[in-house]
Amino acid sequence: MKIFVTKEYFDKSQQKIQEIQERLAKIRSDKTAAYTEDTNTWHDNFAYEHLTREEKQTEKLVADLVADLDNMLIVPTDKPVTTETVGLYCWVCVTQENEKTGIQTECRFGIVPLGAEDVSKKLYAYNMPLVKPLLGLSIGDEITVRVPSGEIITTILSITPFDM
Repeated sequence: MKIFVTKEYFDKSQQKIQEIQERLAKIRSDKTAAYTEDTNTWHDNFAYEHLTREEKQTEKLVADLVADLDNMLIVPTDKPVTTETVGLYCWVCVTQENEKTGIQTECRFGIVPLGAEDVSKKLYAYNMPLVKPLLGLSIGDEITVRVPSGEIITTILSITPFDM
């Protein structure tokens, strides 16, 4: 599955992997030092075992992050938007009704790739729990989204292009 991201998010992800790989090299160096010291003491054996566990966890973290990086797709901000279905770089106006309380609200928000979110401007990442189920829907479509407080019935009222 592709992960849609901004160029900045992709670059930060690469930098994070590099930093963790540097930390992994330090762990391996420390582990070698602990092994080459007198391993007849409890302290040295404990340090070696601890670093071995930390090395395995860090290796898995690097592998997972590299796999995510391989699945990332940089989405340009000037990508043309279709207003026929909900997708990236569009404003969506919806009504949301909480099934438990019956309270209905109307809200408008923009959908962006990872790294472009800005809650103060009501710009939400496409993979957020209340946004992801809306992707691909059209005006008039209704969907029930489960949230910890119950279910929210969401209806698409309008889809408009993003003003970038």
